[in-house]
Amino acid sequence: MLPPKLIIRFAVLVTVFYALFTVARPYIERPYASWFRGFSDAVYSRFWFWGEGQVRFFDLHSPMLFEEIDEATPGKMSPRVKAILPRPEGVKDTLMVLMNSAKPGELGMLRTSSGIIAFEPTVFLISFVLATPIMWRRKPFLLIVGFVFVHAFIAVRLAPMLANVFFMPSKKYALGQSSVTVLNTIQRFDEVFGENPTASWAMPFFLYLFALFIASLFWGRRTTGLPVDDNNAAAPPHN
Repeated sequence: MLPPKLIIRFAVLVTVFYALFTVARPYIERPYASWFRGFSDAVYSRFWFWGEGQVRFFDLHSPMLFEEIDEATPGKMSPRVKAILPRPEGVKDTLMVLMNSAKPGELGMLRTSSGIIAFEPTVFLISFVLATPIMWRRKPFLLIVGFVFVHAFIAVRLAPMLANVFFMPSKKYALGQSSVTVLNTIQRFDEVFGENPTASWAMPFFLYLFALFIASLFWGRRTTGLPVDDNNAAAPPHN
């Protein structure tokens, strides 16, 4: 069992690092949101096993939003669409445009929040890593592993949100038809892992623990908890 002082120190440091990210948020959230949209564009250049499905991600705050969508989608968009484009609202700053290459000209549009979906879990994971009581020279590797895991989570949590629309029979751009039971299951996953603030801070902790386990194997240290601070570790016995 971990010493209570170590747990308290870890919790305090996580709070401090998260608070620092909160202070810096106005300066780092927009650049990270751009990274999130580029990352998501690459991941969803095809929708999983349905190659004809594609999703593009756009900045709802962009003054050239209509032109950017028109350039990225097949055909020519009617100027009338410009008047009915979704607008940013609250934390929703990203527009997801759903396309089906088998049905060109038909588009779906959904808004989401890069903050809830991506920024929050990434910041939490980084805070966990920085607060980990290990030597600082080992933290970059742990950060890289955690960064991979948290972005895999981000990609996966977008899937039910998109599938919930892509497989809705009433949509003209639908990739297929699913039963009510399947759609209800997808919707349930979306409610739990999609734009759910609780998932944005709870899941990163489990991803952090998994990343810590993988990193410990790489370091040749098998442990069931947080690694002991190398600066305080007892020296190995000499023969």
